[in-house]
Amino acid sequence: MVAHVEERAEMAKDSVVLSTEKEESAAAEESRRKHPHAVRRAEIMGKHPEIAQYVGTYVWSALYIVALVLAQYALAIGAATRLPWYAWMAVAYGVGAVIDHAMWVLIHDATHNLIFQSVTLNRIAVCVANSIHVLPSGMLFRYYHILHHIELNKIDKDPDVPASWEAKFVGNSPFRKALWLGLFFVFQSVRMVFYSYRVPAGMEMFWIALNWLTCIMPALVIYEKFGAAPVLFLVFASISSVGLHPLGARWIQEHYPTQPFQSTYSYYGVGNKVAFNIGFHNEHHDFPSVPYVWLPEVKKAAPEYYNTLFAYSSYTRLLFDFILNREWSLIHRWETEQLLEAAELKQQQLGEGEKQKLKSN
Repeated sequence: MVAHVEERAEMAKDSVVLSTEKEESAAAEESRRKHPHAVRRAEIMGKHPEIAQYVGTYVWSALYIVALVLAQYALAIGAATRLPWYAWMAVAYGVGAVIDHAMWVLIHDATHNLIFQSVTLNRIAVCVANSIHVLPSGMLFRYYHILHHIELNKIDKDPDVPASWEAKFVGNSPFRKALWLGLFFVFQSVRMVFYSYRVPAGMEMFWIALNWLTCIMPALVIYEKFGAAPVLFLVFASISSVGLHPLGARWIQEHYPTQPFQSTYSYYGVGNKVAFNIGFHNEHHDFPSVPYVWLPEVKKAAPEYYNTLFAYSSYTRLLFDFILNREWSLIHRWETEQLLEAAELKQQQLGEGEKQKLKSN
């Protein structure tokens, strides 16, 4: 066991692991902008090499995907064919959206190749899991989410950073912030239309096409056999799971600087019980090759790092605070990232100037 841990520790130190660690370090070196999680990862691994034992895959996630897909289809058909529209919409929001959100977390793990050792099987897992969302977006999420890790918080490179037009439109208006969350999937889609740093090509397009097929075909079969209501149930649950819902506060929690600036924020509330530990977001970005099931163990192993960071305890409170407090806005995140980039560029220029002075002397 000791030899196994030591071997994993060496792998983690050298960034030869399953997910994005190596690419994060390469991007930081190329841009000369420190990657906050790469820096902290190196420090933590130096002090706690035992964390490397958690690097790997968790195949049980595949069984959860199958179980949740079957449960969601059964719930949609059962509720929408037996209840009045207002009742099944309540079920879709209260239960269906929770299932859909949990499925996004499993898609997230498959994106990082944390379910199977085979990349192909992880891609298939994404397609199967995304089928209950009806709206085909799992494979695009996989593509852009990896870039999010590598180019974290860089304007025009990190797909998670709101575009300038988006940030300026939403501003700090409570109504527009609520609208932005309610139509989060629309704003994300439009943002990607204008994203030009990297775009899918080659075999990536094959997987995107397969993703469309695996989402649309089941919806058509359900429509043929049970009518439109179950399909509408699935669509409403899908939109709610990433929108104006207590669990939708996750999109704010992860990277929006509502508190004194951190590159990433964690959440340690009860929502993690129905969301496969997605709240452990600092831990995930520090160790993207650790499956969700072991992220709490990462936090326990390095309390001097994680207990000193700000973390949220309530998604509901965060949701209301973000919408109603005019000090919290999309433009604040965009401007914060812009100021950080300018400060780092200035620091780099000063460093280059010092090097030139030393050479001339």
